[in-house]
Amino acid sequence: MNRFWVDTPFSAYLILEIDNGLIQKIDIDSKKDGSKSEGLKGLFEKVFENKDLSFFEYSLLAIDKTKKSYKLYEFLISTKTGDTISYSECADRVYGSKQYARAVAKMLNANKFAFVIPCHRVVAKNGIGGYAKGVELKKKILEWEGVDLRSFLDR
Repeated sequence: MNRFWVDTPFSAYLILEIDNGLIQKIDIDSKKDGSKSEGLKGLFEKVFENKDLSFFEYSLLAIDKTKKSYKLYEFLISTKTGDTISYSECADRVYGSKQYARAVAKMLNANKFAFVIPCHRVVAKNGIGGYAKGVELKKKILEWEGVDLRSFLDR
């Protein structure tokens, strides 16, 4: 397994674990880990320059399509930059019931592909909600996407 890092516009680095040509995991950290990823640099630059994850090549991810989370990941990939959705509405749209909101939160917390599977777009009904890498980073990513965080103060 090889580790690479990529710069981001939100004061952190994407840490990529790559094996057999597929990305096994993407983490976000304040420290560089591994080598600078020259091979994926252009891809991420295009994503960051356009503020649009649709430029990402999802076939590069080693996603287990047999897991229940795959359906959730597919839904999140289809969301647009700057959109947010509550945990309960996400659960209802993906699994047919708002009762699965906690299960959705657990699956998002276990997301192995931080940022590119945009779990940061799922928020609480009464505020910003949690984020495995910290709420401050979630806020930075949402602001980068153009979300007006003042709207969360009114909830």
